[in-house]
Amino acid sequence: MGTATRTRTIFNVKIYAYGLYVDPEAARPHLAAFAGRPASDLGRDRTFFQRLLDSSIPMSLRLVMTRDVAGAALGDAFDAALKPRVVRAATELKMPGGQAALDRFRGYFNLREVADGTEIVFSCGPGGRLRTMVSAQLRPEIESPALCWALFDVYLGDRPISTDGRRSLVAGFPALLAGSR
Repeated sequence: MGTATRTRTIFNVKIYAYGLYVDPEAARPHLAAFAGRPASDLGRDRTFFQRLLDSSIPMSLRLVMTRDVAGAALGDAFDAALKPRVVRAATELKMPGGQAALDRFRGYFNLREVADGTEIVFSCGPGGRLRTMVSAQLRPEIESPALCWALFDVYLGDRPISTDGRRSLVAGFPALLAGSR
């Protein structure tokens, strides 16, 4: 649907590029109310993002590292971004699969280093099943609607890691909703 770059520090050091993928046939009926609207409107519409996050649309995030990063540092960054969101999903949104799922997910990054060019893919489908691939190696599936919601909320929620990135991720939705994607 769109791509963006994750940067950190005041020097805007690029950490990874990321892109959002959705199942078009599943997305169209859930997002039909937003058809005909330009990406610039969708990128500012809180209701659009809530609908995207609260539906059962199969989605994937693909990250490609643009520099070498210690596995522990990447795990810590995911943990810091995901933990409050998983708690919110479990308590406020009443979604199952809280802290235990996050702990299991965190273990996927017990790597010495995540090298420049490493591809990481997160896919969530109906029922909150998270599939994770790191360097084309599939990790065990985690069934956790809370973790799936939290993971995509990091990029698409009310407080995304980058508001510009969030707007960029929706660039392809107008074409998808018009049926041309």
